[in-house]
Parts: sequence; C-alpha cells; structure tokens
Amino acid sequence: MSNDRQPNETAGRWWGLPALAATLAVYVLWMGQTLDAHQQHGAYWYFLAPWWTATSLKFLAIAAGTAAVCFFAGDARRQRALPWALGALLLGGQLASARAAWTIVGGQIPWGFDHPSFMYRLKEFGELFPFALGGYNPWWNAGTEHFVGVTSGAHGFGVLLLPLLKIWDPHVFYGAALVFWFVFGFPWLAVLAARAAGLGRAGALCAGLFACGASRGVFLWAWHFGTVGAMTSALMALPTAALGYRLAVRGRGGAGTALALALCAWLTCLWTPGVFICAGLGLGWLWNFRAWTWRANRWVFAAGALALALLAPWFWTTWFPCRNVIDYVGMDLARPAATATWARGADRLLRSVQEFHPAIAILGLLGTLVAVRPDLRRWTLPALLLLAGIAGWSRELKPLSQLDRMAIPLALVAALPAAALGDRLFGEAAPPGRARRWAWAAAQGLVLATLVLGVRSVRMHYANHKPGPLRTLPESMRLLTDWIRVHVPEDGRLGFAGRAVHFYGGGNLAYLPVLTQREMMADDYYGFPRGTIEYNYPPGFYRRSIAGYLFFSRAYGITHWIAAMPDALAFLEAHPEHFERVHEQPVLKREVRIYRLKDPGPGTRFYEGAGRVAARENRLEVFPADPAADRVVLRYNWRAGLVCRTPGAAIEPFAVDGNLRFIAVRPGGNERVLIGYRPHAAPVQPNFDGHFHH
Repeated sequence: MSNDRQPNETAGRWWGLPALAATLAVYVLWMGQTLDAHQQHGAYWYFLAPWWTATSLKFLAIAAGTAAVCFFAGDARRQRALPWALGALLLGGQLASARAAWTIVGGQIPWGFDHPSFMYRLKEFGELFPFALGGYNPWWNAGTEHFVGVTSGAHGFGVLLLPLLKIWDPHVFYGAALVFWFVFGFPWLAVLAARAAGLGRAGALCAGLFACGASRGVFLWAWHFGTVGAMTSALMALPTAALGYRLAVRGRGGAGTALALALCAWLTCLWTPGVFICAGLGLGWLWNFRAWTWRANRWVFAAGALALALLAPWFWTTWFPCRNVIDYVGMDLARPAATATWARGADRLLRSVQEFHPAIAILGLLGTLVAVRPDLRRWTLPALLLLAGIAGWSRELKPLSQLDRMAIPLALVAALPAAALGDRLFGEAAPPGRARRWAWAAAQGLVLATLVLGVRSVRMHYANHKPGPLRTLPESMRLLTDWIRVHVPEDGRLGFAGRAVHFYGGGNLAYLPVLTQREMMADDYYGFPRGTIEYNYPPGFYRRSIAGYLFFSRAYGITHWIAAMPDALAFLEAHPEHFERVHEQPVLKREVRIYRLKDPGPGTRFYEGAGRVAARENRLEVFPADPAADRVVLRYNWRAGLVCRTPGAAIEPFAVDGNLRFIAVRPGGNERVLIGYRPHAAPVQPNFDGHFHH
C-alpha cells in the first residue's frame, strides 16, 4: 500500500495468502484437464493440456524458480525488485500483445460480426455529438430514426475516440483504436485508479495486468464480435470501483477525485446495464456507513450528481426513442420450473467464472470473502453479489436481455480486491520463521507464474491463436465495394434482396454505405432486436409480386439489387426482362450477384420535381431546381421528428401509396431548404407492417 495505508488488519492470519495461492495452483492445473465452458477444448486461459504435459510443467517450473528467487533475495531486495518485475511484465506483455494485434488489424478494417455496425454508430456519434445522440439517418432505407448508439453503449467508446471521429471516418483508425485502448489505455487507467485507491506500486500493476484480460469474455465480445460499447462499460468498472473506494470509504481525495469518479461512472453507465455496477457499489457505500464523514459524503454526492447530469440525455433517449428496444429485451417468455431455473443459473455463473483470469477467480472472489480488508470487503461484496446474480440468472428470468455479459464487469470489480491481495503478497515483508518464509515465497511464485501465463494468453488472443478470432474486411469485399462505388449512380440506391446476415464479408452490412458513399436499403443491415426484424427484403407487401417489387424499387430510386440467398437469387433470375445481372463474385465461398434494374425511372432523389439533395445525419439540404415550385417530393421517409428550419418553407408527409410516406417540401421561393430532426418524447415507431429497419 502507499504511505498513507491503514494498519494491516489481517496480519495475524499470515497463512491466508499462501492458502489462496495453493488453491490457485490446484485450480490452474485442474483447468488444464477440463473442457471449456462452451465445449471448445483448449479455449481456457492457458491452453493447458492435462497437468503432466509441458505447459503445466512450465507453470510449475516458473512458480518454483520465482519462489526460490523471492526466498533468497530477502525482504528489502524483493520489495524493491518486485514492482519493477511486475511493471516489466505489464509493459512487455502489452508490447507483445500490440505487436500480435497489429499483425491482424494493421492496414485492415475489422469486419467480423458487429464491428461494422459499431463503426457505423461511431460514425454517427462523431457527426452529431454533442448536439444530438441519434436521430434521422439517411444512409440506410431512405431515412430511419436511429438511436442504437445509445442502447448498444457505442457512445462510451465514442467519447474516448471523439477527437479522431471529428477528423476521420472510423474505419481509418478503428483497428488502431482497438489496440490502443484495450491493450494499453484501459489497463493503465486501472493502474492509476488502483494507486489512487491506496494500493502500492505492486498492487496497482497487478490491477493493470488483470485489466489486460480479466475474462475470456472481453476478447470474445470486443475482439471477436466487436461489441465495444459493453466492453468499454465493463473495463471502466475497475477504475470506478477503485476511485469510489478512495473517496467514499477511505475518505481521501477532493474535487479532483470526485470529477474523475463522475467521469468513470458516466462511461460505465453509457451502456445502460452499467447502472447495475454503480448500484452494487452504492450498496457497498451504504454498508460502510460507519466510515461516513460529512466531507467524504459531500464529494460522493457531488460525483453522483455530476454523473447523473452527464447521463441524463442518454437516460432520456433510452426511455423514450429507444423504448421499443427496452420493451423487447425485457419481454417475458416461458420459464422453466424454479429448481431448473436455479440450477441453470448456477451452472451459467460457474461457467462464466471459469472464464475469468484464475487469479481474479481465486484472489478476487474467494479472497474477498476470507482475506481482504473488511472495509474493502464491504465495498465490493454487494456489487459482486448483484453482478453474479444478474450474470447467472438474468437469462432465465429475461431470456432476451443478454445480461449474462455482466459476468465481465463482475470480473473487473473482483480485480480490485485481487490486486489488493497482490499488493500485500508482493509489497509486505514475509512473516518470521523459515517455514513461513518458504510458504510466503511459494505463494509469490505461484501468483507470479499465473500472471506470466496470463500475459501469454492475452497475447495469444490478440494473435488470433485462440477461439474467437477477429475477422477483417476480406479482399473479395474490397472488390465488391469498389464495384459498387463505380457502378451504382450517386443518386441511385443499392437494395439487398432477401436476408443479409453475415454473408457479405462475415459482418453486418451497416458500415458499407460509408465505404462506398452510396445509400442502401436492407432489412437486417444489423440484426437487433431480432424479434422486431423481418429478415427479408423488400417488405413482404411488395416482394410477393413482380409488380410490387418494381413499384418499391422505382419509388425509392433503387437502381441495383444485390443478393446472396437462394430464394432472392431465384426471384431476380426469374425476371430477366426487368433485372439484368451485371456482376457476380464469390464472397466467403458464397456466390454474390448484382442486378441492374432495366427501368429504374428518373435517377434522382426527387419523387416529384427536380434539384439536388445533400443528405447527412439529422440534416437534409434541398436545392430545388425551381424555387418557385409549389411542391417537390423527396425519396426520403417521413418521420414525426422532422422539422423545417428555413423561414418561408414548409414540409409535410406525402402518401406514395397506402404504406409509404415521403417528405414533401414547399420551397416558398427559397433556393435552399434545410430540414432537421428533433427527438420527441415517444418511442420510435415501427414501419407500416409492424417491423423496424425498412
């Protein structure tokens, strides 16, 4: 601990840490003989095969060698050397991980699964923040109300990237940003926060090592799937817990600590389920009521008030425009019997804990119960119990919520007591007596060996040597984007027939308009919430007949259709009189074809009239060819939040047929009409057929 640390209340139980270290060793070796939580052999942290193989022998050899060095070095030299060794391990591991990750993302665009959709949300965030959090987005489906950046937590990562987002499109730097923040940024934030919490250099560096890879879930969700919003929230849980402990429990710090705590809590809660992390820490503050002081509580309330003020726009957006998402994920489904619910939840929680860094699982979870300082136990245990309950049983109670991912912030909160025990183990003098000194040195060796192999495992994840690799934009998709940019007219639109899912390069389509600079139309350009999307396109009302298909295409100015699914390909191939096949190529071993509409109608953004439209997020600039015209109609969807910002001009809905509503503009003599968007206190409405996205 630092110079202002309080007396060691557990010094009499010297055997606690050696016992935990022995348990850790048994646990690590046991993991090598079992299958992964998802039946993927070798997906555990260390790729340990059964204990008698080379990897486990390396673990034991590292532990034994380190223990001998610690024993013979003596307290003074050991206490001086161990922080340097831990710092070298952290920085060296980060450099090795960054080099491995750069071989994957250097010069490439992350594209697997949700990476494109999160880049799309970051692009929107960079365009709109701080004046809006979402709104009317013209890139997809001729204008949609788009607030998914809020519910997905993408804005948390967006805040960290905001200066870059104001200069470049996300794909220019997104891979480098992943490497910087997940390899370097979040771990060193953890180091600084742990140091502020009163831990010494050794303990703070342990916190940084844990933040490099607290759980395999971090790599699965951030590196493989690309859900960087939830992972930003999870990784900010450790700094939030540490700074809260400094301010609320230890009574140290003032305005600077309160400001830092408020910002960390803000970033934690920008993914809405992050409020459970702060709620658990709030319970810990209540449990530590005996340590309350007026001075400390004043700053705690100031930090909380500032965090709530910063979060207010996101909470408002979540409750009103995004209410449909909240209603969907909170939907009740059939539940099994109570005994089955308890058994499944317990099994899920156990499997999640098995994905934790072993030192967090043993020192952080078990150690919180038996070895940490009482005030730290009271601070973290309520949060650990709350997050454990959500991680284990949320899927049983609310199956669509995806809150089993709360196991990851559970690991990050547990990293604080684990780091505190590491600080005791590496920073304090060994207990007197030869046998006790050997036991203490053995504990140091076992924990250090676990940290070393943890660094190795982190590097293997970033090198794509473990299950859940990161996919980048394949060369076939680069060729496809080049073709679209050249052949689809600037005022035309590209439609995706049928389902899209991940058939176009292994990721969602959401970011493709940014790469091609062409507006597009599809149902599942990202596929959530799943139950609100039809997973077919055009909408059923228009795709059941060739007449409806053509009407829909001409109404929206779709000049080309692209398809990969057999049913969509069969429909387009069956009507060569209307659709000309102009391009075909394989993408990830699936044949993709593009068809040109032979008679698309006028290739403009105007359904009635003529002129030019400059469209971007929350902003349509209309330049009518004839400002004196009574009315022009844009091929953009009418939404209730649209407003005309040009005096003398007006906008109104225009009924194309019984389903489609476009934007009618009455220029009123203006050569330029500006249309904006204002969010309103009502949920985003579905389309005419009850589905979203089209």
